[in-house]
Amino acid sequence: MAMTIKTLEKTLKKAFPGLRYDLDMEAERITFASRTESYRDVEGEACLSFSLELFDQGAYLEVKCPFIYDASESQHKGAVSRVLLGVSLRTKLVQFSFDEADGEIRASAELVLADGTCTSQQLKTMLGIVQAVIEDFHPHIVRAMEIGEVSFPNEETIVRPAMTESEGEPDTPVSIDLGDVLKGMLVTSRERGRKEWENAGPKKGPGRHI
Repeated sequence: MAMTIKTLEKTLKKAFPGLRYDLDMEAERITFASRTESYRDVEGEACLSFSLELFDQGAYLEVKCPFIYDASESQHKGAVSRVLLGVSLRTKLVQFSFDEADGEIRASAELVLADGTCTSQQLKTMLGIVQAVIEDFHPHIVRAMEIGEVSFPNEETIVRPAMTESEGEPDTPVSIDLGDVLKGMLVTSRERGRKEWENAGPKKGPGRHI
């Protein structure tokens, strides 16, 4: 049995009680925003927009963070493409895409609902990882956009849990503990991705990785 948008709504409400969101029944989409620590959106706000969408009659869930950056005015689009590839290889779950036509950079993560279900803990963990990855790599992406530098210092950094749970305003972001096992998976994945990225780049001349 495939997942419905109403079931997804119930799962989201269970994962983040009190969260404010918008539901589009026709498009089978739920949108909401979360406050951030290091990340700033295109308006300079400490806010990250999420979109949850169901596809293929509810057999497939995609988490999107649209227009997390606007690189339309960047003079270093080659560097932007390289840094996004580097980030994607380091994270595995979260993928970044760059539309040079309008400068949009977005992040996304996908989940196949093989049995038509997604638990509240699965959803909470998935959203937490997406936000943590964006927060963690924010300075590297901005540096590539602004000065064309492609580098990933502090490779030992573990992706931080984000969306911390707290009482207060209904739209206060909620956060999760990723757990030692999941953190270990992310660190292992990042190390493997770093090596793949380095091996893929030219060793000398224009475009070499720093």
